[in-house]
Amino acid sequence: MKRKWAIIKIRFFLFFIFLFSFFLSAHSQQEPVTSIASLEKSQAIEKIASPIAQEFQESLKNILTTKIKELGPTGALEYCSLNAMPLTEKIKQKHGSTISLLKRTSDKVRNPLNKPDYAEKEALEIFLEAQRRHEPMPANYVQKVEQDWTIKYRYYKPIFIGNICLNCHGSTSQMSPSLKEELHKRYPMDEATGYKPGDFRGLITIEVSMFQEE
Repeated sequence: MKRKWAIIKIRFFLFFIFLFSFFLSAHSQQEPVTSIASLEKSQAIEKIASPIAQEFQESLKNILTTKIKELGPTGALEYCSLNAMPLTEKIKQKHGSTISLLKRTSDKVRNPLNKPDYAEKEALEIFLEAQRRHEPMPANYVQKVEQDWTIKYRYYKPIFIGNICLNCHGSTSQMSPSLKEELHKRYPMDEATGYKPGDFRGLITIEVSMFQEE
């Protein structure tokens, strides 16, 4: 009788472990919950992330300007397609003790690696809604992201189309045949053309690791 009762208890314990594991798995697959960070957190994170975003944006712009002068738009596109991601990683590593994510994203991506995740889609929508309403866009946005019992904070800075960007992101009717061919070869699913100066292009995403909460 005691042995039978022991077996029942073991089975019950194993069943409980199974249910708990299932709950953990289901919870981890849920989409994150996003919200606006508190004013205090936003100010602290902006102080850290804003200079990094500025450094990142200026580095990309300087390289693009140099390569267009040296190689023309087609050569610059080829160069950037090979070096933009490594440059992003280099700057991220430079600030590795502070940030855990550095990325560019958009509602109209060129490189599939820059496709927005769930939290980024939520952030993009804030800027796109301002655009639809013809309202001034926020200078930045700090987002609280809750998932799997962890709280993370992300800083977003909008990217706008400048004149130099039109070489590869403007109207395809203004592009040379060689540039259009290179675009199609490297990015067959490209969505990032047809922009005009001042258009909203996307976001710089920075996840500030030092504010992560378990």
